[in-house]
Amino acid sequence: MKNKNHLLAAVSLISIILLCGRVTFTENFGGIFLTWNLFLAWVPFGIACIVEDLAQHHFIHQRGVLLGAAAWLLFFPNAPYLITDLIHLRASPDHLIWYDALMSFSFALAGLLTGFYSVLKIHALLEDYYSRITSWLLIGGSLVVASYGIYLGRFGRWNSWHVATHPLSLVRYIGNNLLHNPVALQLTLAFSFVMLSTYGAFWVLARSKAE
Repeated sequence: MKNKNHLLAAVSLISIILLCGRVTFTENFGGIFLTWNLFLAWVPFGIACIVEDLAQHHFIHQRGVLLGAAAWLLFFPNAPYLITDLIHLRASPDHLIWYDALMSFSFALAGLLTGFYSVLKIHALLEDYYSRITSWLLIGGSLVVASYGIYLGRFGRWNSWHVATHPLSLVRYIGNNLLHNPVALQLTLAFSFVMLSTYGAFWVLARSKAE
């Protein structure tokens, strides 16, 4: 457990080191927002760890795990959202494009690894209370919802906390968006395909290693 956590931290640290190198040599803080996005990517992992610990010590049971999973899902899109930060490469100067591409990819990788490891934790907790098929349906549905959450964050500029601060506005936006914006559905389907297939491979690797 600790070794895996250390590995995730190491990948994130490498990303931050690359960013610090860019800031140092260019004296430009343009990419500093990546650190905030990376922090948000760690939030669902932290929630998953807390829920896992509470369940293992029998402080919560099925209903508590479901509530914890809902809290996790609220913040989970922030992890794969880092992939969309690659869009900022179009603003990179020619002499920095390869460095910026490497740096952006390292942040995206850190977000994906941290995010998928949190999915594994939630998935394992769900399997303690539900069948394998039901657990997969819950996780698969969560990844589809998260895929739309990625769209909401990148194109709608909504954040996880808007669920609490602007719930009605968010619901109205989602309703209008899904009904009148085919791009939202197309991108959600594309993200869902990538998320489901990638997590499936991640799950198989994790299970085969455990067995």
